[in-house]
Amino acid sequence: MQLEQSKMEQFIGILTSDEPIINPLRDRNQVYRDMVYHRFFETITNIYPILTAQMGNQLTPLIREFQREGARSALIVEMAYEFGEFLKHHPIYNEMPYLDDLLWLEWSEMELLLEQFSDEEIAFDWEKKYTLSSSARFRRLDTPLYRGDFESLGEYPLLLHYDFEEKRVYFEEITPFAYELLKILPTYTPTEALEELARRYEVDQNDLEEPLEQLLNQWCEKKILQNEV
Repeated sequence: MQLEQSKMEQFIGILTSDEPIINPLRDRNQVYRDMVYHRFFETITNIYPILTAQMGNQLTPLIREFQREGARSALIVEMAYEFGEFLKHHPIYNEMPYLDDLLWLEWSEMELLLEQFSDEEIAFDWEKKYTLSSSARFRRLDTPLYRGDFESLGEYPLLLHYDFEEKRVYFEEITPFAYELLKILPTYTPTEALEELARRYEVDQNDLEEPLEQLLNQWCEKKILQNEV
């Protein structure tokens, strides 16, 4: 058993090392090493297309460095997530201030495309509590990178949701009001949320009631919300 483990560790060391292999055209270890790299490179570019385009020639040495450190998961997709976490603690993080947002955006899109969701119809009710559906994500970004703008700094609330008819993921810019509503919905019923948001924004509840109902109805129809479990 110890011998098998030693051989396996040696083999993994060969695959993740940058040391040149003598006569690589006839060495199977080089073939395996190249196969591992290219399979991972393909996965990374598919999951993070915008990120990899931004990195350009920096991508290959970063993948090699990540492979030398080793991944905890044996699943190639989970390795891609670990690669994202690796970048957050790498010096390149300081060169790309939008990196955290971009990793979230592209990973969330991939998750929404791969997961299976319930398409149960959700009806709006002022007295029921709702939570964000598993088929949606939201976050306040520091840059509008979803527009291809990596320079402008500010607050850019974004909602991602899976479209059940078109079977694709949509990005929607939302207002600060909609962002705050999504944050408080798990705690408040729509009636309570109306009172709370009217207080925060110092507006009359009667003026706020109709646009709030329209927004919540829209989110229920798109299955962005689900009934609280």
